[in-house]
Amino acid sequence: MNTYHIPILVDEIIEGLRVEEGKKYIDATVGGGGHAIEIVKRGGILLGIDADIDAVEFTKERLKSFQNWNVVQGNFRDLEGIANKEGFGEVDGILFDLGVSSRQLDDASKGFTYREDDSRLDMRFDPKMGEPASNIINRCDEEELYEIFSTLGEEERSRAIAHALVSTRSVRSIETAGDIRHVIERITGERGTNEVLSRIFQALRMYVNDERGALLQGLIGAKKLLATNGRVAVLSFHSIEDRVVKKCFQEFGWRLVIKKPVRASIEEQTVNRRSRSAKLRIAEKL
Repeated sequence: MNTYHIPILVDEIIEGLRVEEGKKYIDATVGGGGHAIEIVKRGGILLGIDADIDAVEFTKERLKSFQNWNVVQGNFRDLEGIANKEGFGEVDGILFDLGVSSRQLDDASKGFTYREDDSRLDMRFDPKMGEPASNIINRCDEEELYEIFSTLGEEERSRAIAHALVSTRSVRSIETAGDIRHVIERITGERGTNEVLSRIFQALRMYVNDERGALLQGLIGAKKLLATNGRVAVLSFHSIEDRVVKKCFQEFGWRLVIKKPVRASIEEQTVNRRSRSAKLRIAEKL
């Protein structure tokens, strides 16, 4: 059983990518290997990529009994360069599963969760790259924080939260999830705080990792790597990401394999709550 993360829409993705024996596929966000293992089970030749070294090592262990795979650490913004370095040019299918894994959310040391007050505000997929979220909170001015929260978190109280954080840090630096919780509780009261925290943490994570920019660069790399009639599947969890995907598919002139994004069934949503916000788009390079 995959204890790292429960993969979403597995059958729909494997079918949509038309995974076949001897063809080449890239899982650009390998996570716990849930989708990757289904690709190699069907005889696909796999290159798996993930920015999180823990995910890379976990998936390597899962795939040990299979053949024709390679899993490396890297950011899918460098998709074309990574694929060329690994001798993996012209591929038949590419998967992007965006967002964070269940393991990342549950591991307080990575700083993605707001449920552990002592959790340090890091949020980097690769801790060797960029700066932690605590730096952003303590460095950006009020207007910058407002833009981050309103644009990437779509939070209605972004202005008040940005102002309160700047006021708080003038007294003491903000370093933990609990520090942010206490600020937001003063604005929202205890009721509804978790929903606001979820949006604020999402916004910080997306900003820290430049997820929107990385997705755009990754899709441009996919365009160059895909063989004619190759397919790209993107599983997104945020309207901003979905808009980037939809726009790129249109601008690239790719054929939509499915006209509207596929959503998880009620049964899957019941088993895996994270699947409730997932949208799957698949397109084919002509």
